[in-house]
Amino acid sequence: MRGLIRRSGSGTSPAERPAPADAFAAFRDPAGPILVAGPTPRRVQALDHRPAVVVLVPHLQVGRMSGGPNTIFHVTMPLAAAGHAIRYVATGGPRDDDIDGLRRHVASVSGIPADLVEFVDASRPGDALELGLDDVLIATWWPTAHTAAAGLAATQASAFIYLIQDFEPGFYPWSTKYALAAATYDLPFRAIVNEPTLLDHLRSADVGRFADGSQSAISFMPAVDSAVFTPTSRRSDGPRRLAFYARPKHARNMFDLGLAVLRAAEVEGVFDDDDWELAAIGESVPELPVGRLRLRPTPWLDYAAYGAYLAGTDVLVSLMLSPHTSYPPLEMVGTGGHVVTNTFGGKTEAALKAISPRIHAASPAVEPLVAALAGAVAATRSTAGPGSAPGLPTSWVDALRDVTPWLVETVDALRAGR
Repeated sequence: MRGLIRRSGSGTSPAERPAPADAFAAFRDPAGPILVAGPTPRRVQALDHRPAVVVLVPHLQVGRMSGGPNTIFHVTMPLAAAGHAIRYVATGGPRDDDIDGLRRHVASVSGIPADLVEFVDASRPGDALELGLDDVLIATWWPTAHTAAAGLAATQASAFIYLIQDFEPGFYPWSTKYALAAATYDLPFRAIVNEPTLLDHLRSADVGRFADGSQSAISFMPAVDSAVFTPTSRRSDGPRRLAFYARPKHARNMFDLGLAVLRAAEVEGVFDDDDWELAAIGESVPELPVGRLRLRPTPWLDYAAYGAYLAGTDVLVSLMLSPHTSYPPLEMVGTGGHVVTNTFGGKTEAALKAISPRIHAASPAVEPLVAALAGAVAATRSTAGPGSAPGLPTSWVDALRDVTPWLVETVDALRAGR
């Protein structure tokens, strides 16, 4: 493919560029730098008589809830149904002041009343994470895993429960954050892993405690909300639509590779047989040229409107350099549409086809992905009716059929000091 490689121009190397005047301000405090921000755990004896499952979350803001945060509620709220007290603690971002709104959101997501659930804001610098002796901690993001590990000293549990939804060191370049995220896999935990391919990666890549195969862990395949992502026949009037999951701020979503694939596909005539509109979803991006076509941004949509939008879309291009599929491909096949995505480790073409034959996967490079996109575009002409996703659970109850009893048993064991 032409245009993929260009020679660098001459200029000042990064080492020669002058640093901003305040570049080292954060390092002048002898007590710093703070590597992992979060509340400081401490035991509060008044909490001993009402033990809770303490779920550490990045934030508690309904307006920022997406697939990952909502999955936390799907996984943990069955504990409330089993009679456990639940306390959600915002450790990195604020909590909405509207507690009733939080209760309504959690109940609508999980299908379980949240009237007795606590929502705590411990996100301000200097905040404490108050714990009772019989509390059990659940971490949901790598900084919260460090907080949970520190909190074990305030409880009688020997480990915390770690909901792992991606290989989170991969969120960063090789760096301090990469090292700290990777270090969480050596902490004392019992794991719930979002997707079998992710658990396979943790084991096959000898990650932390997963290396010897003895780490206690269970995985699940997430469900897609069938009330929102409903299989439909695609629209027959107007131009056909390709949506590109465009997230340039998140390197793992490979925005530049995806854009190069669209442009190469246009040059190769993939879109020549029909009138196509190309839409960018996920983040705010400017309008960009794709040969004779234009990639136009789509305004942020609420959950129901997003599901309807995918139902009116023919092809979704959604890349992620991770052993996890991410939710957009699953949501798209939930509507009966076709998806182009990339493989990674155990996230093979065969593994993705087992979820749905409408997932067209290829290695993360321009030529293989252009071929996958051409196949997806051709398939839309021969599969006009609603499709199926045989590898997806039909409900979250079904998705967590094995996880929920494992979680209840694990909470009881940790509370008993086992």
